[in-house]
Amino acid sequence: MRAHTLTLVALPLLAACTSVPEQPGQCDAAPAQSLLGEPYTEALGAKVQELTGSTILRPVHEGDPVTEDYRLDRVTVVWNDGRKVVKISCG
Repeated sequence: MRAHTLTLVALPLLAACTSVPEQPGQCDAAPAQSLLGEPYTEALGAKVQELTGSTILRPVHEGDPVTEDYRLDRVTVVWNDGRKVVKISCG
């Protein structure tokens, strides 16, 4: 009985160790990093969204306030006063 109880407790813990498969729309910022320094335009934003696989694009002027909620499906493109892209990140 004791071994059976231990198994029932251990199985959910082991299942938590498995990797979670990537979901459609989940952002991966790595492919878009080559666009840093480019001038931000709507077309560039669309390209970033396509490269990252995100479903939500959030263009932000450097220093502007943004929400701190984390979204797996959102890419944030930060641009400066010269309209140059300074950061591309997911969340």
